[in-house]
Amino acid sequence: MKKPFFVLCVIGRSGSGKGTQVEMLQNKIKGLVHITTSDLLKKFIKRGGLFAKRVDQEMKQGHAVPSSLAIELWMDVLLDLSKNARGVVWEGSPRTLLEAEVMDDAVPFTTGVQPVPVYIDISDAEAKKRLLKRLVCVKCKEVVPYKLLDSHPKTCSFCGGALIRRLDDNPKSILERLRYFRRLVVPALVWYQKQKRLIVINGEQPADAVFKDFWAALKRRKLV
Repeated sequence: MKKPFFVLCVIGRSGSGKGTQVEMLQNKIKGLVHITTSDLLKKFIKRGGLFAKRVDQEMKQGHAVPSSLAIELWMDVLLDLSKNARGVVWEGSPRTLLEAEVMDDAVPFTTGVQPVPVYIDISDAEAKKRLLKRLVCVKCKEVVPYKLLDSHPKTCSFCGGALIRRLDDNPKSILERLRYFRRLVVPALVWYQKQKRLIVINGEQPADAVFKDFWAALKRRKLV
């Protein structure tokens, strides 16, 4: 029996393992379209132009770009979806209540289904602990999965490049990101909760256990 098309929004604090969970989901289900606002913004910057330069400057300073730009970039992807797509997975969005409201307007119109929000829940303390240990590849920019950090890797498992700590993975920047999450993302989560739509997953478990709960939740919704 053909499985239904679905749209997921995987939300969580920095360091919650959103990317790992999305990757595991893509490995299990072929044909998923993966959307991250940061990747779309990087492509936008490469186009060049005065506004692209401004966006580049804001991102380098760790500032959020206007939701209106993120929404415009999302719409380009949604309007160009392949008929063979199995689903869409947003990683790290919506970032604000406004974005959540726009998604609820645009996604059903373009895809015929309502987005399903999934919250990978970790505490501020856990996020800080993970981010201070995080390593990224100099060459391909991939983040080392948290579950591999205890083995003290020296090179990237994707391309063999050298591993470094991100400049913004410092106590001050991490605190700012956590404040941003509480101030702007949490209202969107509360909004979803009031509608009884939010799937909450304990993100402080090992990645495989998180994914087991994630998959079980999708099965309960009859999405997989």
